[in-house]
Amino acid sequence: MNLEIVKSFFKLIRWFHELLAVLPFVALYLIIDYYARKSGLYCELSGFNFVLLCICVQLLIAAGCILNDIMDRDIDKINKPNTHIIGRTISLAQAKKLFIVFTILIIILSAYISCYVFKEWAFISTSVYVLSILYDVYFKKSPLMGNILMAGLAAFIPLVLFFFAKDCIDVLHNEKINLLIYLYAAFPFLIIIPRELSLDISDMEGDKAVGCRTLPIVIGVKKAKLTVLAFILLTIVLSFILMYVYSYLLYTCLLVDLFLVYYLFQLKKSEQRIEYIRAGRFLWFTMIIGLIGFSISSAFVGVINNE
Repeated sequence: MNLEIVKSFFKLIRWFHELLAVLPFVALYLIIDYYARKSGLYCELSGFNFVLLCICVQLLIAAGCILNDIMDRDIDKINKPNTHIIGRTISLAQAKKLFIVFTILIIILSAYISCYVFKEWAFISTSVYVLSILYDVYFKKSPLMGNILMAGLAAFIPLVLFFFAKDCIDVLHNEKINLLIYLYAAFPFLIIIPRELSLDISDMEGDKAVGCRTLPIVIGVKKAKLTVLAFILLTIVLSFILMYVYSYLLYTCLLVDLFLVYYLFQLKKSEQRIEYIRAGRFLWFTMIIGLIGFSISSAFVGVINNE
């Protein structure tokens, strides 16, 4: 297989986004497993089943990314003339075959997980798959709804642990673990919405050409930036509430807030597409730092224990 095709495949399935999605998921599993062992209480937490669940989650994300590029192939030719994938390094037919293969694998793994791990996965996986298709086909072209849906799908991943690790969470009966899971869901949700909005600004030329009605096209760049500002300010306000209620998160929240303020300065001066992309990458970095900080604060300040 040509090396260029291999590289294009990993770009097509958004390997970095896959990594960002699964690492917090794995981190939460390890934290729950560690404190379950530490407590001396027995609960069912199969490593093998968790690996299968991770693979299925990754396949769901990858299938959505492939369909996204299939639907956006004309837009990408305008926005990314030298780096678009479908029609340049991977043909449309090959992309469609990959999507079908991934869908079949999702069905097989979901059937096993639903039958032998937790039955709720049948509804969850079907809903995520259908919503991903609706996002690519319809919601992505509409103002704001697509951004919220994308963030919601990403934020829901950590919440799956409430079903997968239900026995352990019930046995430990520790509200601090629940809080950490909610933080792993809420923080990415609040970060992804402004990131996607800023990318919509950078993609306006291609979106206009195919008749999309994203928020920047509908209200203009200046007002779209103000909308991003509103979401970032909301995140900062919520962080202050979090600091007040849970003082052990003080330093993490302050650090994240500083990064978010710096991002706003980056966004304000952004004009070229590459500048918006760099600003978006900085938001990813901020999200990673925040999640790591929440985990370290919980683990080393004596929070997820019986103090």
